[in-house]
Amino acid sequence: MLARDARREYEGGIYHVIARGNNKEYIFKEEQDKGYFIKIVKEAIGVEYQLFGYVLMDNHYHFIIQRHDREMHQLMHQINNKYSKYFNNKYKRVGHVFQSRYKSIQVQDERYLLSLLRYVHRNPVRAGICKSVSDYKWSSNYFYERNRRTFINIDIVLDMISLDRNNAIVRYMEYMGNNEEDELNFDEKKVIGDDAYEIMMSARKVKPVRKRLDEILIEACSNTAEFELIKNGSRQRNLTKTKLEYIRKSIESNYTQREIGENIKISDAAVRELYKKI
Repeated sequence: MLARDARREYEGGIYHVIARGNNKEYIFKEEQDKGYFIKIVKEAIGVEYQLFGYVLMDNHYHFIIQRHDREMHQLMHQINNKYSKYFNNKYKRVGHVFQSRYKSIQVQDERYLLSLLRYVHRNPVRAGICKSVSDYKWSSNYFYERNRRTFINIDIVLDMISLDRNNAIVRYMEYMGNNEEDELNFDEKKVIGDDAYEIMMSARKVKPVRKRLDEILIEACSNTAEFELIKNGSRQRNLTKTKLEYIRKSIESNYTQREIGENIKISDAAVRELYKKI
């Protein structure tokens, strides 16, 4: 299975992926089908991808996903091929279940992540299936509302809203519950983000997209409380090991000592002293 465009993918790149049923036919006829599909997704994601959001509709589905070590088409082939075998066997049919090509739209500007997640989660509302995002069972909204960390990475988006997790969830639910029409149709865009940014990135195709410093810090921390302490410049000694891991990974990602220090409210001199311990 090939991506719709021959656009180069980036390690660390985030994509809005849409896969539709062949000839717009149903790919999920029963709730059991959706449950089995989610099981396949859980098994396939692994450490090579991060899934930020999804919604399953009757004849298509959406992912918001970040790829790391494997290319996107490898994941999509694995998921769709396994599900197609299940679907054809169950319903005694032959032929393609999905359209031959899925659509992959790169998120060039991460500031659009929350708006994109709202667009994905509100698919059932726009389709008239339910009145609110919370009423629909088959989307990642469930994990965001309940602060559940499973195969869905909820931390990146919620931390963009607020580092106070309870406050972030309240504001997230308010945003999802707003019935105003979405400003952008994220299904139709060729790229999600600023046009100038897109032009700039097209000239850097050989360079992978760097992870944000906050994302590196989140990966180094064992929990949200630890993230907040380090982010706010805490000098507790029990945080040193985590700071060292954050600094090491940030330097490997070609951030300067000043950038690294400013992100956690310490001086570049302090970063240098810590780096000597690595």
